[in-house]
Amino acid sequence: MKIMIFGASGSGTTTLAHRLSIELGFSHLDTDDYYWLKSEIPFELKRDSQERDNLFTSDFKKNENIVVSGSILNWNEKFFNYFDLVVFLWIPPAVRITRLIKRETERFGDLLKTDEYLKKKYDEFIELASGYDQPGFQGRSFERHTNWLNKLQVPVLRLESDITIEERLRLVREKIEHLSIHQELTFTEKNEINRTLYDLLLSADPSIEVINSYTHNNEIFVALYRTKIIGAFVLLPLNKSTIEIKNIAVKTQYQGIGLGKRLLEKAAVASLAKGFKTLRIATGNSSIGQLALYQKGGFELVGMNHNFFIDHYPHPIIENGIRCKHLLILERSI
Repeated sequence: MKIMIFGASGSGTTTLAHRLSIELGFSHLDTDDYYWLKSEIPFELKRDSQERDNLFTSDFKKNENIVVSGSILNWNEKFFNYFDLVVFLWIPPAVRITRLIKRETERFGDLLKTDEYLKKKYDEFIELASGYDQPGFQGRSFERHTNWLNKLQVPVLRLESDITIEERLRLVREKIEHLSIHQELTFTEKNEINRTLYDLLLSADPSIEVINSYTHNNEIFVALYRTKIIGAFVLLPLNKSTIEIKNIAVKTQYQGIGLGKRLLEKAAVASLAKGFKTLRIATGNSSIGQLALYQKGGFELVGMNHNFFIDHYPHPIIENGIRCKHLLILERSI
């Protein structure tokens, strides 16, 4: 996996990248080591851009797992989509500048008072760093970084608050796990329902009797992360052209990372392969999140079964503070 961490000077990119590389066993590359030549006074001499790109490419390709700290905004565009994850850090300007002043003071000590050249460079650096959050600033800026992020075709994690390094590490690890799940997700068909699968299907349909009515002799697909069942859906043919997703569920701890969309896509592909032209799905009037997901996935509302959940379920179902009464029917062409 290739990860890039960047943000304004003083936002903690190098610290986070270093800690992450140690925890994950990744190689750590810092863009400053390629952008600047080594000199007695750091960050004085820029390296030739072609030489910089060649060195970076060479080191980048040596390792399968890398975390890069620093910006490559004005570098060769071929680098932009080298990464599997881009992490953007932002903290309040006052906190960031205070950190920079402390860092530079510790680095140069009394020389910032006695060496006129160093003092001048220090003042210029702090002034440049202070402009980051100003609209229209021509140097490295929040505005330019945001515009660049919006153009990327890779996953982005934005950490825009002054949180601890431990919390940042936790959020990045969590994001990496989510990406790994999507990369390693597989599907298989099941003929029998075990306890784990029952529990998963019951999270979407609270009646075991109803589940039994549509799972017998119908196609059950399970989503596997490595060997663990984390999602499932059931397909029920209605006629020669239409097939219905009778149940679709994702384990609670894996919700909110796009797996529902993946299950819908798999259901559409599997249904099309069997010659069906229309895919149907139904949900309750109180299932706000599901309704949004299905409509984003191309489903359109085509009907409603009035008081379905009152007539067919023995106990009231409450979701999002709303009594679930009516069955809403949606369809999409495949």
